[in-house]
Amino acid sequence: MGVFGAFPNEDARVEKNDGSVVGPYKAIFAGTAIIIPEAHADIEEGDVILRKLPSGKDERSLVTEATFFQKMHSIPAHYQIKFKKWSASKMQDKPSQNITIHGAQSVQIGDFNTQNVINSIHALKNQIEASSATPEEKEEAKSLLSKFLSHPLVGSILGAAAGAVIS
Repeated sequence: MGVFGAFPNEDARVEKNDGSVVGPYKAIFAGTAIIIPEAHADIEEGDVILRKLPSGKDERSLVTEATFFQKMHSIPAHYQIKFKKWSASKMQDKPSQNITIHGAQSVQIGDFNTQNVINSIHALKNQIEASSATPEEKEEAKSLLSKFLSHPLVGSILGAAAGAVIS
């Protein structure tokens, strides 16, 4: 471990975004930075460093910046990690993903954004145009959809972009 051998080393595990945990890696907890002198460590921004405290609990540190440094002279290759403390209350504030499936062709995955609604309206318009209805029926259906989307209440909910899909 060379230069880093003079510092107290502790085991650190890394919790990845998918919930898996890798490690343990030898780490130096140096106040405002964590140094992991292992070139093959799997660590990146957004991961959480887990450090076992004497109480048996895990201290959690959210990685805000992970910079890899190649070996230089007597300093081995290592990661220098900037972090912020991660408490249980912050973990509960993490946004959850909602997945709603309506049939085989309409899948919505998102965080209540309007893009999925706009895509659905665009798909509806395309299905109207591709249908076997008469040109007059197609125009009437698109006109009714346009009227629906131009209603002020619908516009305030979906945003102006939804109405632009039909025009």
